[in-house]
Amino acid sequence: MRLFLFLILLNLCFFSCKKYDAALTAFYLKPSKASVTSNLSQGSNSSKITDLWVYTNGQFQGAYPYNHLIPIVNNNKSAKIQIFAGIKNNGIADTRVFWLFYSPLEFDTLIESGKTIEMPLVFEYNSNTKFVINENFDNVGNVFNNSSISDTIYNITSSEESLEGKFLKLELKGQSIIGQIETSQTYSLPAGSENVYLELNYKCNKEFSIGLIGDKDPQLKEAITLSAKENWNKIYIQLSNAVSLAPVSNKYKLYFRMINNNDNSKLYIDNLKLIYL
Repeated sequence: MRLFLFLILLNLCFFSCKKYDAALTAFYLKPSKASVTSNLSQGSNSSKITDLWVYTNGQFQGAYPYNHLIPIVNNNKSAKIQIFAGIKNNGIADTRVFWLFYSPLEFDTLIESGKTIEMPLVFEYNSNTKFVINENFDNVGNVFNNSSISDTIYNITSSEESLEGKFLKLELKGQSIIGQIETSQTYSLPAGSENVYLELNYKCNKEFSIGLIGDKDPQLKEAITLSAKENWNKIYIQLSNAVSLAPVSNKYKLYFRMINNNDNSKLYIDNLKLIYL
């Protein structure tokens, strides 16, 4: 019996020591920032990268908060590293995904185990990304109209509340009840695809909804309702379910809708991108 217990303790000691030694075969990557670079056709470089999904030599290693140390297990050998940018899908913390619209960063490197390397991680848009709408409201024209059911109108403005230049402002005062804006055109979006998204920056003092209106049916296909945000917030909204919801249309308008409750309701929007892969 004593021999049996001794063997168990010896076995546990062996595996714990092995785990400790394995930790010494990693170097550490410390991202100084995680950001995006973009060209003129891709619009603003505004982003909200929350996580980094790491693959080492083709094997998934883990997902890490972007501002944490990332261990890269390389056993003192050259390692091929892929890092994908991660986001909160629809702004929900429990639905984190890696963002296929940014290309992964790839490195072939040999770093001595135990070392810590600090570097910025700068992502670019995937070259396959289709930009259906790319609107920053800084030019003369824009893509929206006031809906026929809206009893207020939006305006394009610039003020001390700006994020990046001009922005769209929808405000409901006094007896105004419904504020709704829609794109002036309809757009083809792929049904059945999971990768149809809306990127935007916004802030508001009241909840509002975002959705689609099909060219075959005037009903509103709501994609999401967002709550009040005192400061500018970046969000990535999945529109796939709304696109594929019956009745499926060939083309869609994008809409924003806010209901007033006898007070002054405001919605600010900037850097709007309707994209798909």
